[in-house]
Amino acid sequence: MAPVRLISSTVAVALVLLAATPVGARCGSPACRGAGHGPAAHDADHAGFHYLLAHRAEIRRTVTVRPDGVTTLTESDSPEVADGIVAHVRAMAARMKDGRPIHARDPLFAALFEHAGAITIDVEPTSHGARVTETSNDPWVVALIQAHADVVTRFLENGPDEMRRDHAVPPRAGGR
Repeated sequence: MAPVRLISSTVAVALVLLAATPVGARCGSPACRGAGHGPAAHDADHAGFHYLLAHRAEIRRTVTVRPDGVTTLTESDSPEVADGIVAHVRAMAARMKDGRPIHARDPLFAALFEHAGAITIDVEPTSHGARVTETSNDPWVVALIQAHADVVTRFLENGPDEMRRDHAVPPRAGGR
């Protein structure tokens, strides 16, 4: 018999609501656009992230390292997963803009949100997902952006096991 995994009732309800909501309606909601605040927005972002993890085999991702950051292309042939990708990147860009950290127990994510004001994020929906360009004029923040892109790729490769890990903050030049 397979082990039973328990999830919180809040997450279970959010997942049921997410699955039961038609894609067009879901992505027209404030939570899907990342415009919400508070526990409901956090739960919606959390549910969306776990939806993408559950469908990671349907997602392809490329990361292009730039001198000032990264450009990522994350796509799926599934329209529902593609919509989820767009919703997720928009919600995370809004969190960065608004200073609303998520996954802050992880040192890399905490540092990324701490320096959000030094990051420019451009989200471009594609026919199958999203192209995201993240840049900075600060070389250390560029290293944070590039480390984050690597971790997101590992989330897709390794799933929840990777999500539970802490990810190191890149060292500053000169040991600062």
